[in-house]
Amino acid sequence: MHKRAVAAVVLLAMVIGTTVWILLNQQNTVVEPPDTPQESTGQTLLVQVRDPSLLAQGSVLMGVDPDQRLNQLWWTPQWWIDQIGIQEVSAAELGRKPVTYAMQQVQNQTEVVVDDAWVLDRLAFAGLVDAVGGVRLDLAAPAAYLTDDGTPALLPAGVQRLAGAAAADYVLDTSLKDESARLQRFQAVWDQILRLFPTSQEKARTLIVSLGALSKTTMPAEELADLLSEAHDLRVSAKYAQAEVALEENDSMRVRPAQGVRVAYALDATRTARRLGDLFEGFAAPDEPIARIRAVRPREDVVEVVRAQLLTRSWQSAWAGRTIVGQTTSVVDPGVPADEVVGLEQALGVPPLVQEQPLGQALVGVAADDEPSVGS
Repeated sequence: MHKRAVAAVVLLAMVIGTTVWILLNQQNTVVEPPDTPQESTGQTLLVQVRDPSLLAQGSVLMGVDPDQRLNQLWWTPQWWIDQIGIQEVSAAELGRKPVTYAMQQVQNQTEVVVDDAWVLDRLAFAGLVDAVGGVRLDLAAPAAYLTDDGTPALLPAGVQRLAGAAAADYVLDTSLKDESARLQRFQAVWDQILRLFPTSQEKARTLIVSLGALSKTTMPAEELADLLSEAHDLRVSAKYAQAEVALEENDSMRVRPAQGVRVAYALDATRTARRLGDLFEGFAAPDEPIARIRAVRPREDVVEVVRAQLLTRSWQSAWAGRTIVGQTTSVVDPGVPADEVVGLEQALGVPPLVQEQPLGQALVGVAADDEPSVGS
């Protein structure tokens, strides 16, 4: 064969071999899918300030949303937030419960995922105020309160600067009977704390760590410091929205034994939903649907049975107070998926009506003297 022909054949073979090699390697190469940007959600923090008897006397659910706004939801200690058997659980009593339980109940009631919690005892709260240099309050009228040792103290009207111990006593005042006034005091002090909180990461972290064991958080100190620093920036720049939980004055329960408050009130779902408005918009929603539970007789065993049946079918529950029904009923929001509606019906043994709900995905009314074998 002519030399040129041989060279052409060799070259052709090399081209074919190279092509085959490339094809084989392409088949074995794992092509990574393009990065899909995840939808960012806000971060939430439940803050509790507890008195010496561990009752939560100051509470706020705060969060920084993806659009860079500080959201805060407040409530008073006499919120009838749960019912466990014969025990009424007020918002004050949440301070004595496990932190995970408190987070879950607030989440179920508000439909805002509670990512973390920060619990401060009196000394830690006082230390926090001192660490930011004290707080400046502008009082429209004189205010009296009892100190931690029971000594009366009086603040005149006008601008006042309070050190940590005085600020803690002012909020946790044992002589105060008007819980709305206590909430206003807590809001004023907390607002000043955020406005004065350091923005340096090192200083913020040092402040958090310095509060010691009486300050307990479910998140690392660095993350808490970052969240509070970000809250500071948004608060001073007026990128801020807030609301207060509305309670039903006609739906109350005498708390036994008294938990700082003697009477607690169920949440008013319609007014609270209206107040929430776009608050916490863009934040993560709970993974499981939530049924709001009303009962003819709150302390009856059947209430616990119904809630347990719901839980076995992936329905969380939130306490909603009293009702008047002759038999157990349920109303489900039209947006609830069909399989979850089936689970609700199986749990209760009754077909639900379909109607829009202001809070939660269903409203369940538990009749008195129902058989404990509710559901299937």
